[in-house]
Parts: sequence; structure tokens; C-alpha cells
Amino acid sequence: MDGGFPTAEKRLGPRSVARVLDLVARLAAAPEGLTLASLAAATGAPKTSLLGLLRGLAAEGYALQQETRWRLGPEAVGLARAILATSGDADLASTARPALERLASAMGETAMLAVLAPDRRAMVYVDKVESRTALRFAATVGDARPIHCTASGRVMLAFLPPPWPAEFLRTARLTAHSPTSVTDRRALRRIVAETRETGFAVTLGEATEGVAGIAAPIRDARGAVVAALVLAGPIARVEPRLALLSRRVREAAGDVSRRLGHRSS
Repeated sequence: MDGGFPTAEKRLGPRSVARVLDLVARLAAAPEGLTLASLAAATGAPKTSLLGLLRGLAAEGYALQQETRWRLGPEAVGLARAILATSGDADLASTARPALERLASAMGETAMLAVLAPDRRAMVYVDKVESRTALRFAATVGDARPIHCTASGRVMLAFLPPPWPAEFLRTARLTAHSPTSVTDRRALRRIVAETRETGFAVTLGEATEGVAGIAAPIRDARGAVVAALVLAGPIARVEPRLALLSRRVREAAGDVSRRLGHRSS
């Protein structure tokens, strides 16, 4: 079907296709819509060229204009739902598995996928790829871990919407699981605030003595945090590489989020 794009744009071939996909991705990441000027500034493309593409998308229902802003149209939403409905990667664990495997292989530590238990009293490992080294963190799928002294739990406290995080920080029993477990509420609130700022959480021997954990949030297509991606290993190996490992954990979590349909604004 002819999308109504200008003849000049059609002659651009792959460049035009790439520009259309870029436009759709940018509109998907901005539910409030974007002006033509802001799209031009973000893409570096001429307004006249972008306008032709936007009008073509609008003609087919993939974009719509409301006053000065452009948004995704109903056809784009329908296409996204159809893709998710037919994709085997819609399942969280299967979507995250390749990222866990790559992270564990590249970093030499155990990578895990953790979700908040239904009663919101613990974190639960739903998948793992263990390190191949003799000295490693051995995780068990189905294990329940404390929220307040695990990196994955702190990610949930930092990024889940109210009122649960505040209620937990106010009322939960903060039991010590090791000599270094944080059990002071004010200290934990500061750590959660820092996690929210940095985008990742770190624990050093708090849930299990001698084990360090790094976690970052995984978001779904709506932007909601649905899980945490965790990397764990002996403190002696993890702590000297903390900057590198935390960056790689955030990157891996971001990759899983994108595969779940999340697009950052």
C-alpha cells in the first residue's frame, strides 16, 4: 500500500525507512506528543522532509496531529499489540534469558532475574545463569530473599510507585541477615534515594556474608518496573570492578526493558 510519502522521500530508499522508524520510536517514547520543531532538532532532519513523512504516517493511521503536536495513531498501537501477541519473547523470563547469559559470560559472575513476591514481602529469583568459576554465588530459582538488604529489593523500593515503598520503609521489620545488614530506617531511606538517582543498587555482604550484589530495574512497555536484573559474586572480585559491573548491569537491564517494549523518553 502506498503510504502517501513524497516522491523525493521514496527515492531515498533505506534512508527514508530508517527515518520513519526513528520517528515512530520517538513518538512512542513521548505520549504527550512532539512538535515538528522538536523532532527536527532531535533528528537533525529538515522540517519539510519530516513533515512529509509524518503526513504519510498520518494518512495510514500510524500518526496523528493534535494542534502543534504529533502522536502515535491507532494503527501503530494496534500493530504493537499484534507483535506482542505473536511474539514468543513476550514472556519476561524468556526475554531476559539472553541478557543473563551474555552478562554472566562476559563478567564471570552469576546473573539472575528477580521479581517481587506476590505478597510483597520478599524478592524471588525466577531465572539464573551461574558463573563458571569455582568460587561463585550459587543461586536457586525460587529462592526468596529479603527486600531491605538485597540489591534487587532496593531497586523495587526505589522505583515502584507509591504507596508500597513508603509503607514498607515505615513498617517492615528490618532483620539483620549479616553483620553488615542495614537495619536503620533512616539509613535505608537514604540508600533507596541514592538508588533512585543512580539507577542501580549495590549491597556488600548484607544478605549473605562475603557476597556482593548489583541490580538494576527492568521496565515493561508502559514504563512500569516488573523485575530486577542482578549480578552477584564474591566481594573480593566484585568490589574492585564495581564501576564496570554496575554499568554492564544497567546496560543489560536496559536491553531487556527495550525487548519488553520500553522506550525511554
